Amino acid sequence: MKDDFISTITHELRTPLTSIRAFSEILLSQPNADPAQRLKFVTIIAKETERLSRLINQVLDLAKIDSGRAEWHVSRLDVEEIVADALAGMGQLFKDKGIVVETHVESRLPRVKADVDRLIQVLLNLLSNAVKFCEAGKGRIDVTLSRAGAAVRVDIRDNGPGISPEDQAVIFEKFRQAGDALTNKPAGTGLGLHISRQIIEHFGGRLWVESRRGEGACFSFTLPVEARAEDEVRVAG
Repeated sequence: MKDDFISTITHELRTPLTSIRAFSEILLSQPNADPAQRLKFVTIIAKETERLSRLINQVLDLAKIDSGRAEWHVSRLDVEEIVADALAGMGQLFKDKGIVVETHVESRLPRVKADVDRLIQVLLNLLSNAVKFCEAGKGRIDVTLSRAGAAVRVDIRDNGPGISPEDQAVIFEKFRQAGDALTNKPAGTGLGLHISRQIIEHFGGRLWVESRRGEGACFSFTLPVEARAEDEVRVAG
């Protein structure tokens, strides 16, 4: 397993590095190249650099969580506020791709105990996945917050191509992804869902997916309600 991990991570690191080096060398060797072409190459370098940084950060996150050395800053959180912050951060991406986003929130949801930055990390991962599989100009994402027994539940549903049963069985594993309907080769590292599940489970919750091919996908997670928040809701009721 260790050999497979090293082999995979080496391949994932080499891919963006190869692009960055190749286009940098072209720019150095052609200082008088057409401005439009230079802009195109610089844009590719910037995107590949961002991809490389994201991969390195995810590998570091994975190593810390797996070894038990991750830092957790736990506080009482209003999930509705955290979801709103995550959606705001993704706003320009939704706009650029022409995706309609609707939120549905049950009233008087209790607070949960979690790490705000880690929870936003999970939400951004799930929202980014939804965007990736939505068709430009026709995409729709529904985000629903509800009470589920002694937990708060978040559902993120898209109208993309859906995920086959065989892919659903592996997408939460390290470096495993479901291919999109057109190229069968999604962008990403294959670590986001694995890390997201570990974060949610660290706080006593659960993360899963429900989908049928051709009918979109719904990624859901729950977080236990804090006992104090439970009492507050009862008093308010």
